[in-house]
Amino acid sequence: MSARGLVRLAAAATALTVTGCTLNRPEDPVVMRGGQVPALQNVAAGDVVAFRWVNAWNQVPVQVDERKAVDLGTVYNGAAMGFVTTVYADPGTFTGADANGKVDADDEVAFMAKDVGPEAPTDAAAPAGVVAGSGVKVKVRSTLDGTRDGWIYLFERTGNLSPGAGKSYVSYDFHLLSGTYKTTYKLENGPNPENTTITTPYYVDHFSDRWLNDALEVKAGNATGVDILDRAKVLLGPGSCGRSEDTFDAGEGAFIANKVGPVRAIRSYIGANSGPLTQREHIFYEQRQDIRTFLRVHPIPGPWDFFDYSPAAGGMSYRNNLNPDGVTIDGSPDTVAAGQLAWESVDGPQGGLSIAHATVTDIAGLTRTSHYLDDSTPGTGAETQCTGDAQALGQSGPWVGALPDTDPRNPGARSLASVRTLYFEEPGKANGAARAAQAASGFQFTVSSLP
Repeated sequence: MSARGLVRLAAAATALTVTGCTLNRPEDPVVMRGGQVPALQNVAAGDVVAFRWVNAWNQVPVQVDERKAVDLGTVYNGAAMGFVTTVYADPGTFTGADANGKVDADDEVAFMAKDVGPEAPTDAAAPAGVVAGSGVKVKVRSTLDGTRDGWIYLFERTGNLSPGAGKSYVSYDFHLLSGTYKTTYKLENGPNPENTTITTPYYVDHFSDRWLNDALEVKAGNATGVDILDRAKVLLGPGSCGRSEDTFDAGEGAFIANKVGPVRAIRSYIGANSGPLTQREHIFYEQRQDIRTFLRVHPIPGPWDFFDYSPAAGGMSYRNNLNPDGVTIDGSPDTVAAGQLAWESVDGPQGGLSIAHATVTDIAGLTRTSHYLDDSTPGTGAETQCTGDAQALGQSGPWVGALPDTDPRNPGARSLASVRTLYFEEPGKANGAARAAQAASGFQFTVSSLP
């Protein structure tokens, strides 16, 4: 091996000794179902703690989120609506706590890929503060850009350890302006104003109502940290103002869960006008956010689900898989090819945002396209600005064709779910194609009990 190669190898070994990370995917979560770790099913969800081995045991954050099957009528504090699904449990909403407080099959065990480490020696004694014989060894494999393995070890605590290991990757301040959720939230008719903020070292996100995501600051690296978002918007086609995020908030709706732990925060809600079962959930991680939408409604014109950027985003470059050379967000109209989106990105001194898109559906022949508009003085018709400010600045996102019935209470209903994965980047580092591959590449698990 050359001298240069030896230097690189030594540097890599030093980094491993210091950080323990073996998967090289610090932005990504590792999420397991409780059924994948049966040895934990007699352990209370709040008593699971995690360790990695880096020359000795090092405790790392882990979070168990309990889930339960409910009829969504329960979430509205009302009678059964005829559709049961598994959702995140939350005693602070009408969803309620999980009746089984232990790690059951549908609960989720979450930790960060950056917190795994090398395999512990077979003769290593159990760490202090855990129940003897409770250890579970989890081998985590990533096959993104080559195969990499890492190990994490789960135990039942004796009561003296915190699952967060003294860390908190996400701050979630859910602030309903009317007061306590169960006693003041208007379930039948909104709006229900909020001042809710999600904060990590990499971004700050803000909500002013259930569907009203109206600010986003990227903090990664030396980003200027200005608010680049006018709104995250939903319309039934460009310029079609009959339904929007504002009308969703003005109609019936409810929160399934608002919760935060050391690894992630969860915001899950339902209610979109005549789609009372339509659900969206945001899963906030330190450097990434997953937005999952479950459409459940009668036949509708195809929705356009898009971001409209703020004047502070001026000068940023917009790209997607159909337009890799990009255009500048400057309020001047551009010619941008439309089609099915796999990824998008915006980048500039303000920071970078890489967005991956995925859809799961059984609708045959579904039309999938996109729409882009950058115009500081938009006109009428398809350019009408239904909500937010009067400008269309880099408005962009997927737009699907007319949809059949997706209300699961109706015979023959189809299904449509989408996932939008956001990565928050340093200026100049947004890479939509790479992040889309990353978001699509899950982890593999091998679980065994420790002797």
